[in-house]
Amino acid sequence: MRKRVALLADGRNSDLYASFCAVKLAKRMDATLCSILLVPDPAEFETKEEMQDMGSTWKDFSPSFFLQLVSGLCGLEKVENSYHLIEDASDDALIEFLVSQRISCLIAGSLDEKDFHQKKRWSSLLMGRVQDHPGWYWGAMTVFLARPWTDECFKKILKQIDADCSLYPIEIASV
Repeated sequence: MRKRVALLADGRNSDLYASFCAVKLAKRMDATLCSILLVPDPAEFETKEEMQDMGSTWKDFSPSFFLQLVSGLCGLEKVENSYHLIEDASDDALIEFLVSQRISCLIAGSLDEKDFHQKKRWSSLLMGRVQDHPGWYWGAMTVFLARPWTDECFKKILKQIDADCSLYPIEIASV
C-alpha cells in the first residue's frame, strides 16, 4: 500500500500555504495526498446568521475553491490525490478517518503564533489518541504545522512555481 499524507483544511487562509507544503511533501515522499475538509453540517445551525458566524471556518474561501487549488497543485506536481469531507466537528471522526485510511503524516496550517501553539497542543493530543487506538499499528504519526508565509517566503514560492510551471508562466511584477 502506498504512503498517505493528509492535509487538514477548515477554510481559513492558512489552508492555502499548508496545501502547498502538503503537495510538496507528498511528492517528495511519493505518497498519495488525502485532503480532509472539515465542513460543518448545515443542519447543526438553527439560523442563517448562526451558520455565517461559525467561527472562521470556510469564510475566507469555499470548499470548491480549495479543491480546485489542491487539484491544480497536485496536477502540476503529478501527485495522486483524494478528497474527503468530515462533517462531524469532534476529534473522534477525524481520528477514525486517520486510522481507517492509515495516514502516517498530517499537515495543517496556522494563522499566527497563537494559533500555532493551540494547534500544536491539539495535535499532540490527537497523535496520542491515534496511537492509542486499537486499530492503529503504523507507529508514530507525524504532524506538520505550516506557519504563515512572510513576504520573502511568498516571493520564493512564486519563483519556484514560475520555475516549475512551463505551461502558464508567471512573473513577479514587483520586488
